[in-house]
Amino acid sequence: MTRWVKSAAALSMLPLLWAAAPVAADAAQPVRTAIEAGVPLPDDDPFYVPPAGFENSPNGTVLRSRPVNTVAIVLPITATAHQVLYKSVDSHDKPVAEAATVLIPLTPWKGAGPRPLVSYQLAEDSLATRCQPSYTLRVGIAAPTAASTYEITQSLAALARNYAVVYSDYEGPHSDFAAGPQAAHGVLDGIRAVQHYAPAGLDPAGPVALWGYSGGGQATTWAAEQQASYAPELNVVGASAGGVPVDLKAFIKHNDGGLGAGLNLIGFIGLARAFPEAGIAPLLNERGRALFAASNDSCTLDVALAHPFSHLGDYTTILNPADSAPAELLYRINDLGKTTPRFPFYSYHGQNDEFVPLAPADAVVRKYCADGGTVAVSRIPFSGHLTTEFINGGPALDFLTDRFAGKPARSDCGKLPPG
Repeated sequence: MTRWVKSAAALSMLPLLWAAAPVAADAAQPVRTAIEAGVPLPDDDPFYVPPAGFENSPNGTVLRSRPVNTVAIVLPITATAHQVLYKSVDSHDKPVAEAATVLIPLTPWKGAGPRPLVSYQLAEDSLATRCQPSYTLRVGIAAPTAASTYEITQSLAALARNYAVVYSDYEGPHSDFAAGPQAAHGVLDGIRAVQHYAPAGLDPAGPVALWGYSGGGQATTWAAEQQASYAPELNVVGASAGGVPVDLKAFIKHNDGGLGAGLNLIGFIGLARAFPEAGIAPLLNERGRALFAASNDSCTLDVALAHPFSHLGDYTTILNPADSAPAELLYRINDLGKTTPRFPFYSYHGQNDEFVPLAPADAVVRKYCADGGTVAVSRIPFSGHLTTEFINGGPALDFLTDRFAGKPARSDCGKLPPG
């Protein structure tokens, strides 16, 4: 349900958002369907198949590349666009090949230093490669998961400021939704890849900012926490993350039996896929096994719309699977707040977020502050999950723009009420 609501709202706001982004002279022409445009599904596209021996390449190595045309909803994006397939590692540090799409503005960069790069993490939130950015950016609303394409319009404000923008398929080739380490590696190696890809014209030492909301905010925060240890050479100057489900148990309990119950289901399926050693599969009853099998290639809408107000316990042999030992293992691996970002971090959240509880996000901010982090905080009164993304998108990008300009970052540590 959330994706349908988000998509409808985004489409109604498209003229306002598009005013901030460059458009082509023929932008009014609708794009063709994916089949007519000759864009194969990722599972049928040999571009995504890594060359033999790629496992021995350093993380972030470009394995192959291609120029592409990109689309936001139905409008062509005026920018030079490239896709790269690059080497990364999954949540178990096993080699995988992932794709990233980088957009380069047509206007030359005239600012101080090299052109900045914004790594925007779209809220893919899916179990299928047909939902990943490298595909939806090429086909727009013609994609089988059209509702997941609206967020591209939000990110184009960065392109309008003449920044390069990269979107990584951070869930990896197996669509490991909600797997934190996989997301961190995918984002950071995607940045490495495009900064070293000569046709993009980016400086490997150039400034980088991270940005994302909801599921994309989760991936952004994971990348922010892991950057110092996983990719210390990257010049990340700041991160903006909003509506982030930092505590999976709190998120699940908040949504169990509610409108967002389908999000719990797709999250459990993704985590069970990424971490089979946790032992989720043995907990499933017949209904649960059927759901997992039917959802193996699903996008968010496919599951969330079909299962509102359901309970996880409806699909397991135990009453409270969210409290089980397998679930606790998944929380320990994938919850945020383990490491403090060593660059300024902007946390934004609606005070009336109906899907992602606010208290855990405040708790993580307090952890960052206690560990010496610099955190700016925005808590929007009376705002829900959808409205916060659009209300606070501008301030989130302004925060990153100030980091690119080298301005001092404000710290709101101490302003949040005690936990």
